[in-house]
Amino acid sequence: MTRRKICVITGTRAEFGLLLPVMKKIQDSDLLELQVIVTGMHLLPEYGKTVSEISRNGIPIDACIPMTVAGGDKTAMSLSIGLGIISFMPILNKLDPDIVLILGDRFEIFSAAIAASFGGYLVAHLSGGDSLQAGYDEYVRHAITKISHIHLPSTAQSAQRIIRLGEDPENIFVVGSTALDTINHQKLPSKRRLFEKYGLSANQNFVLVIQHPISTEPDIADQQMRITLDSLVELGLKMLVIYPNNDPGGLKIINIINEYRQNFPEQILAYKNIPFEDFLGLLKFASVMIGNSSSGIIESSSFFLPVVNIGDRQKGRERSINVIDAPHDKQKIKQAINFALHDKEFKKTLKNCLNPYGDGNASQRIVDILSSIPITTNIFRKKITY
Repeated sequence: MTRRKICVITGTRAEFGLLLPVMKKIQDSDLLELQVIVTGMHLLPEYGKTVSEISRNGIPIDACIPMTVAGGDKTAMSLSIGLGIISFMPILNKLDPDIVLILGDRFEIFSAAIAASFGGYLVAHLSGGDSLQAGYDEYVRHAITKISHIHLPSTAQSAQRIIRLGEDPENIFVVGSTALDTINHQKLPSKRRLFEKYGLSANQNFVLVIQHPISTEPDIADQQMRITLDSLVELGLKMLVIYPNNDPGGLKIINIINEYRQNFPEQILAYKNIPFEDFLGLLKFASVMIGNSSSGIIESSSFFLPVVNIGDRQKGRERSINVIDAPHDKQKIKQAINFALHDKEFKKTLKNCLNPYGDGNASQRIVDILSSIPITTNIFRKKITY
């Protein structure tokens, strides 16, 4: 029996962490063959050149596609999308996959989706249908949905949004978030190992900080990061700060992080990249998470971790009771952090925190779907359902 070739495309450190359990399941399958294309932030030294993490996890790489145009602004992002479309096509034709598997809402993945779909390849899209206000990510997510053929949303609410976009319910499968697969089924690094590796003193309390720009508003990204870091500095909290993504405004945030790290070296540790397993371990041992990362919404509740979600980037996304929203206002951020750290009633409620993103078996569901879904001409024929 000929195995179906599944081409997984990854462009960022965070997305790779979510795709890894699926890749492992594909590798173990007798019905599927794994292909991997690496692009985007993985290939950028200023963001940790995380392509090495892929190889370290035993995932063979079929092709690397540099597509990120220098500049870090909207023009560079637009040019990168075009370059990506041009660059993906010959690689896809060479690999000739049966299904191209992509995740999320990044501009690198938008390029891949356009190239694959218009090149005649079947596209399966993970994490479509989510609702939030993350700049161009919100444009891209739903655009990818409309040019994909197999939809693998994380929740029932996301599936309903995909249906309302006019997609055929027969090709929509609620699978959950693959982040929970790693959390529930993989042993995470010990506290001692993590603290030694990341420069934390034994039993030291720390907050985990990840703040991305809103890509449609890059000019205020540095100002927003200053407000966040000023709040934490004034509270005297030890911070472990992870670099943002490479959306417009990301370089501005990195400059602010480096400035504050130099001015407050006793309070701030900063890292370009942290492997996904280590990141999950740090979520487990942090006192609170600060910023606007999706991990503060999706992964955090599995660790009963309080989260101060700043600004509108994650507005509208399903979340558990551990998330406290705050605007980009120093006093309100400080109030939210103090509440998260010290309010006894709130800390009691965290014990009842339930993760709305599945049961930790998403990868097996995905592999079962990719193995069995009929590939016929009908699946390529788009017809809006309303």
